[in-house]
Amino acid sequence: FDYVIRVLNAPEEVNAVEWNELLYSNSQASPFMRHEYLLALHTSGSAVPETGWTPKFILLERSGNLVGACALYIKSHSYGEYVFDWAWADAYQRSGLNYYPKLLAAIPFTPITSPRLLAKNNEIKNLMMAALGETMLKHKLSSVHVIFPDDDSALALLQDGWMQRHGVQFRWENEGFHGYNGYAWYRKHFSISQKYRNRTIHIGFFLSML
Repeated sequence: FDYVIRVLNAPEEVNAVEWNELLYSNSQASPFMRHEYLLALHTSGSAVPETGWTPKFILLERSGNLVGACALYIKSHSYGEYVFDWAWADAYQRSGLNYYPKLLAAIPFTPITSPRLLAKNNEIKNLMMAALGETMLKHKLSSVHVIFPDDDSALALLQDGWMQRHGVQFRWENEGFHGYNGYAWYRKHFSISQKYRNRTIHIGFFLSML
């Protein structure tokens, strides 16, 4: 079958049902990649060209069915990504080059790991990655960045020869709390324990578990 690639300028141009069905065919699907969330970021005026987020959603269709997709933006800055690439921008500037605009596959203002290359299989992922490069060249952009990809997307990018960038995140995990009150009690108890522990260290006492 022949594939058709389309690039859309706004999430409202994307069929919500087809997007969500494709999303949940991936094992690490996230509600933050749902069409409703991406649309809300756009209609609220948060992720729009006026704020430096120009949507370029890539869709891959076969026989009229959506089989591949990527939430893509042309960025004129690095705000709202929670990946700090100021050093890269500075290096470009020192070399007499323009780092912005750049191409970014991400969820605006949402630093969570989730599928970036929505695809039915590896063949479609390869076509999606090629489409990212073609979009970069078409718009004469400095580079393409895929941030916070899930394991499947990251592996596909690595196998395709993309450079991997490593970072550190501090994440909160729910350790069995059933509501805010339980978490607040834990935090209060922990803070008190730390307070007295620090005080005993200050006056020269040390505790050890036997």
